Amino acid sequence: MYMKNQKENILQVATKLFYEQGYKNTYLDQIAAICGITKPLITYYFKSKSNLAREVSERFLYEHKNRIALKLYLEYFKENPTDLQVSTAVEIRLYDMLHLYDPNVMRFVKEHADEKYEDTFSANKVRLYQIHDRRYGLNLTRCPDEISMIARAAIATSLSVKLAYANGEFNCSLEECLDYLTSAHFVLMHIDEKRINEIIEESKYILEMIPFEIKPYFQVI
Repeated sequence: MYMKNQKENILQVATKLFYEQGYKNTYLDQIAAICGITKPLITYYFKSKSNLAREVSERFLYEHKNRIALKLYLEYFKENPTDLQVSTAVEIRLYDMLHLYDPNVMRFVKEHADEKYEDTFSANKVRLYQIHDRRYGLNLTRCPDEISMIARAAIATSLSVKLAYANGEFNCSLEECLDYLTSAHFVLMHIDEKRINEIIEESKYILEMIPFEIKPYFQVI
């Protein structure tokens, strides 16, 4: 229990500092001092600063998915047919909004990717596409690694587009950028264009009907 509490405390402090200071300006010595522990104890639990950042990212992604799924069930799908594609589109759009609306989140993600891009990849992304394949029988070539390739392509596309938008490289509106970012995942899954448009429109309708709020420290409430 003590070890679990120590690890949890490290994650909480790291989350706060990564958000407030960015990845680059947060140091393990600083986290250790706030937690009242030694730096080697952090590396014992998390191996490296980059891996600690990865665990912080995976935690807020996990909480993001669960919080949105519960809210959608209680406030929309309880009265409407459950649609995995639409709920995924809502989840993706809100996740991208978190990055594009909150410069602190974008700074953390960019700086982490600049130092160690491979640590920005989450295994949860692969599971997302596996779930869609089981549910819809995606039109894949059945290469053993195709779903992993789709997951990595989606992450790379999403990150590069968001960074370019944040840097003012596009003339499109924020809404158009979010539409593209959401649709890209379904394009990679070989979903029909007409169906993708339907998914996007319904997901936007849901977000008009159900209020979500971007909050500090990587939260969508």
